[in-house]
Amino acid sequence: MHSQLLDGVTWFRGSSIRIRRAGLELHVDPYGHDADTPDGGADFILLTHPHYDNFSEEEIDRLRGADTVLIAPATMKKQLSDADHFLRPGDMLQLQDLDLIAMPAYNVDKRYHPPEAGWLGYVFTLDGVTFYHAGDTDLIDAMMSVRCDVAFLPVDGHYTMDADAAVRAAERCGAQTVVPIRWSDGPTAREAERLADTEGLNVELLERTA
Repeated sequence: MHSQLLDGVTWFRGSSIRIRRAGLELHVDPYGHDADTPDGGADFILLTHPHYDNFSEEEIDRLRGADTVLIAPATMKKQLSDADHFLRPGDMLQLQDLDLIAMPAYNVDKRYHPPEAGWLGYVFTLDGVTFYHAGDTDLIDAMMSVRCDVAFLPVDGHYTMDADAAVRAAERCGAQTVVPIRWSDGPTAREAERLADTEGLNVELLERTA
């Protein structure tokens, strides 16, 4: 039985999340969406960084309508010149239906997501629920400043954190519910399952829809 905090939440694959709450539709890193997502139907699109499985121009064009608010890292201006807001780690944004903080997201001991790239995770409140989408990241000190109800944490163990680091990340951000992302089959599934088996931590393994 899923937590009510996850009402309206769909995980597609990788780090792609859709949240539908209070008549609003928010997407993070849209990629591999199904026909249930209408063209031009997004109210908000948040992008974490420009890797192919996080930044799909085709999906963005399909989901983006005249009133869609598109938010991206400031370092993505070359790839995406017409975003509504370009943010740097630490920036805050208050919109009519969304309060948002841009968080750093980077690797500590690998080179896939370097700190100097300025890529992002996001803490945002929608319909009274505060979500933390960590982006593609390792365990970092900035997570200690996060307070959230739901944390979407990557657990692939190669490009991002593994399950052990994700447990510590969950503790740092104080999440009531943790949702592992960036896993599929084989070793990455084992990392997600290890996280789910953590005593005292409420972990929800969502079924991928793509």
